[in-house]
Parts: sequence; C-alpha cells; structure tokens
Amino acid sequence: HFETNSRAPMFSAAFRSFTRVATSKVGLAAAGGVTGAFGLTSFALAEPYSGFKQSTLRETDYPIPEHYHGKWKVRVLKVRRPPPGVEAKHDIAEFCVRVWLYSDDYEKVYTKEDNTDLVATDTTKNTVYVVAKRTACETPEQFGIDVCSHFLSEYPILSKVMVEVDEKPWGRAVVNGEEHDHSFVLGSNEFARAVVTTTRSQSGAINKPCVVSSIQNMTILKTTQSGFEEYMQDKYTLLPPCTERCLATELTAEWTFMKSDPPPDFAAIRRTVREQLKAGIFGPARGGIYSPSLQATIYDAGCMVLDAAPHVKDLQLFTPNLHYLPARFLDSLTEKFEDDIFVPTSEPSGTICCKIARSVP
Repeated sequence: HFETNSRAPMFSAAFRSFTRVATSKVGLAAAGGVTGAFGLTSFALAEPYSGFKQSTLRETDYPIPEHYHGKWKVRVLKVRRPPPGVEAKHDIAEFCVRVWLYSDDYEKVYTKEDNTDLVATDTTKNTVYVVAKRTACETPEQFGIDVCSHFLSEYPILSKVMVEVDEKPWGRAVVNGEEHDHSFVLGSNEFARAVVTTTRSQSGAINKPCVVSSIQNMTILKTTQSGFEEYMQDKYTLLPPCTERCLATELTAEWTFMKSDPPPDFAAIRRTVREQLKAGIFGPARGGIYSPSLQATIYDAGCMVLDAAPHVKDLQLFTPNLHYLPARFLDSLTEKFEDDIFVPTSEPSGTICCKIARSVP
C-alpha cells in the first residue's frame, strides 16, 4: 500500500519518526518489551495486584444525611409499529431518562463497603430499555410512572424512585402536503419533560406517583404590543420607559396535577397548557393583546391555563428575558430607527418567575 500511494514516502517517514520516538523511551527493553511489527515495542499484560488492598484512609466516620445513586442520560427510541398486515402510520417517542434510586439500607455501601442487594447503575440503565419494550411510551409522564413502578415492584429494598424523562420534539414529515407514514423531522429546542416520584409506605405498599410536567425552552417573540413604564427610577436606573418594544423570552412552564383516579390524559393537558400560554401571551391573531410587563402577561396566561385545565393544580412560569435592543444608533449612521432594527442579546437577562395556584395552603 505504501508503494502505490502517492503520499506513501511522506507517511512512511512520519511513521519511522514515530517509531524511533516510541522505541527510545527509557526502560522499554528493560521492562520486558518485545519488538513487534513495524519495530514498535509491545508488552505483556501486567499481573493483577496481589498485595494487601487497603480501601479506607479516614480516621472518623461522619453521618450521611442523604444519599442516592442511579443512571442519567439513558436515551431510548420507541417505534410503535402497526400489527402485521395492518396499514397504518408508525409513531415514535425518543426519551432521555434520568433515574434516582433511594434506600436507607444503601448507607452500608458507603460506610461499610457492603454492596449486598445494591441495584447496580448498569441494571438501572438496562431496566429503562426493558420498560420501553413492555410499554407504549406514549407520554413522558406515563413512561416515568412505568419505570418507577417497575423498580419498586422488582426491588423491595428501594424506598423511593425518581425518574426524569425528556422527550425529543420529533414531528411527522410532510411530503407534498401529505403526512409521511414513517418519516419524521426534528423540531425546535422546545421539549417536554416529566419528573415522576414514587415512594413506598411503611407497610411496603407502593404509593401513588407524584407527577410534575413541564414545557422547556419555549422561545417566543412579540414585535409590538408590549411596553414597560411607571417603574421605580432612581440614580441607578438607566432604562427609559417605553410603550413600544419587542418582548421575547425562553419560557419554562411547570405544573402539578390534582388528585384523580384514573390518572388524567397527560398528552391532552400538555396541549391545553401550551395553547393557553400562547393565547394569553400573544392574544388574538388579529391585533394581539398589550403587555404592560412580562410579569402581568404571564400571570394572565397562567390564570387562563387553570381555567382551561381543571386537572392542573398549580403552574410555575419561569421567563428569562431575551432582549432585542432598539438600534437607535442608526440615527448617527444617516438612517432612522423606526422600531424595525434591533440588536439581539440574551446576557445579562432579567429573570422573572411566577407560580399560580388554585389555592394557597
């Protein structure tokens, strides 16, 4: 190969140089190395350590108030195919899963070097795929519930399991105006998340799961119908009041559920939350709705969510500003700023958070 390749002389010279460096290391021959192909030195595998294996250095044992272990970033794709002979579209769900396992008995793993009955993190990873095979994987909420249920049913030593499931925003591909049977296109940075926590009672029974759903990274922008004025202005304030500006944020919405049996339709509630947030922030398609502040707007939208989704117990909205600064410097560049040219910036950003609940304890 070296003789027929036009780059062979250059490559061979570099290879010989590398070989000389590799074989000139001090002590290679003395260490029992043997010369193999291309003049490189190879070694026999080292013998396992056979001496005394000291495993602790501490002088004092301190308490462990909290501990857990688990597996993070377990990615799984579920393809839901129709039965053989049935013509129907494929559906998919791609999840990124994080699992936390809790057991008071596992303190001995840390303090006594005792791994008895420890559910290994490799076992944890494999379990995610087993549960994906056995279930429909239709929503991140239900998949989290199924994973928690499996762990607590399979391993009585566990007292609590928490599972976080992120769903990648795959959407069905459209070709020539028609939805494709089995092809998909990845959407925006926005994604769905669910965090499910299930505990075991003192009697050993498995309690009902606690589910927290969220929309992550919902990035929105209004180019008018937004202002900000009548706020405190003192010697540290440089921001001028305005009644015309861009409003943008990367919204995170997180909600919990009222008690219900059977569980609610998680997918339908997620759609309702998202639609009501858009309706409350943007307003009607013709004309929109004025935003006197991002605070007032997200509160209004949050109340609309609670009205439209009776299964939602409370809703927390986190809305860091994405600033679009007016390019007023155009006036110094022979042009005129007419609320049309802006400079995007996200740092530093205002941070605004509001939790709206049906009742306050």
